[in-house]
Amino acid sequence: MDLCFIGGGHVLKGELDEVFEELSKRIKPNANIVVVPFATDVSKYDSWMLSLEQVFANISNAKLELLHEDLSKSEMVSMINDSDVLYLIGGRPEKLLQLIKEKELVSSIRNYPGLLIGYSAGALAFCEDCILTKDDDYPESLVIKGLGLVDFSVEVHYNVESDDELMSLSTERTIYALPDGSAVFYKDGNIHKKVNAVIAFQEKKKSII
Repeated sequence: MDLCFIGGGHVLKGELDEVFEELSKRIKPNANIVVVPFATDVSKYDSWMLSLEQVFANISNAKLELLHEDLSKSEMVSMINDSDVLYLIGGRPEKLLQLIKEKELVSSIRNYPGLLIGYSAGALAFCEDCILTKDDDYPESLVIKGLGLVDFSVEVHYNVESDDELMSLSTERTIYALPDGSAVFYKDGNIHKKVNAVIAFQEKKKSII
């Protein structure tokens, strides 16, 4: 399984240039990239697509398609099967996971042979334990069941104010904390590449990888 976990950052302000430079090495010309937008509101679909069209413009003849939630299950499965890359965007991870389950797409994603890219909420959803640390949207930390593609968890939009929570949560799983502009690439059971700072929390210990 080939995965990219992106911690966050504004793509049009250049904060993810290094991440997308690495992605461009891994995405072949003529790639069919399907965007899974379930984490956000339908009203924001168009703006997400416009942004992604700009950042993927350097990949020759890349085609972006939107997996709209109004499509039927068979249409969604067909689009996924015909794609080379799945890109799960940011927003609310619980909404993303709920719709993936409601649309019966869990198996299609777990068995996906291409490149899976998760941005923010999308990265959280890939994990066995999807961790939502306290912020303006979540008054208390939550751990919900993710897709289980990997046995570790990630923290997105990381800042040091979350360290105490992450220390406590790391007793039961390894957590890779990704500040905006950072990413990790995972393949064949291992993290084999990172972009910018990545911090590991394991058994109440913090280290930079």
